[in-house]
Amino acid sequence: MAEIDGLGSEEEGHTPSIRATARTIEGLLSLGVGPIEVDELAEFLVLDEIFVEAAVNFLAEELVRLDRATRLVKVANGYALKTAPDLAKVLGRYLSEDQSPTLSGAAMEALAVVAYLQPVSRAQVSEIRGVSSDGVIRLLVDRGLIEGDRRRGRSGEPIMFTTTPLFLERFGLASLAELPALADFVPSAELVEVLEESRRSR
Repeated sequence: MAEIDGLGSEEEGHTPSIRATARTIEGLLSLGVGPIEVDELAEFLVLDEIFVEAAVNFLAEELVRLDRATRLVKVANGYALKTAPDLAKVLGRYLSEDQSPTLSGAAMEALAVVAYLQPVSRAQVSEIRGVSSDGVIRLLVDRGLIEGDRRRGRSGEPIMFTTTPLFLERFGLASLAELPALADFVPSAELVEVLEESRRSR
C-alpha cells in the first residue's frame, strides 16, 4: 500500500507517514487496554481521522502481508489486535498445557479487587493489596480476564479496569451478581476485610 502524504496534522513542520503512524497504532493496541476507536486514536495522535483510518488499513494489510502472529480486527466500533487464526490451535494448546488456568495467589488477589470493586485503577489495586500490582494486572489483561477503559486514560485520568465476559465464562458465572463470597474467592483474610470495608463505603 502506498504511503499517503498531505493528510494529518503537522507537528514541528513534519507530517508523519502512514507507516510510522501505523507502527504507533500497533504499539497502542498492543497495550491491551481494549478496542480503541478511530476518533480516539485521531484525538490522541492529533491527526485527521481520514489519515488515521488510512494508517489502520495499512496496518491491517501489513500484518497479513508479513504473516505476523497478530491480526487487526474490528471489535464493536473500535480496533484490537488478535491472534492470527492459524495460530489459535497451537497457542490454545500451550495455554492448556503450560499456562494452567489456575492463577497465582497474587493474581487471584488482584482479580478479586477488580471483580468486586470495578471499575478500579491500577493504583487502587496496588493500594488495597499493599504491593505493586503492575505485573499481575498485565497478566490478567493478557489472559483476557480484565480490560482497561481507554476513554478515561486519554483525558489524563487513570485507566479503569473491569472484568470481561471471559472472566464470567472461566469462573462459571452468569453475571457479576453470582460472584462467590469473598472468603471463598480470595486467599488472604486481610484482603477480604479490606474489600468488605471498601464495598460498604462505596
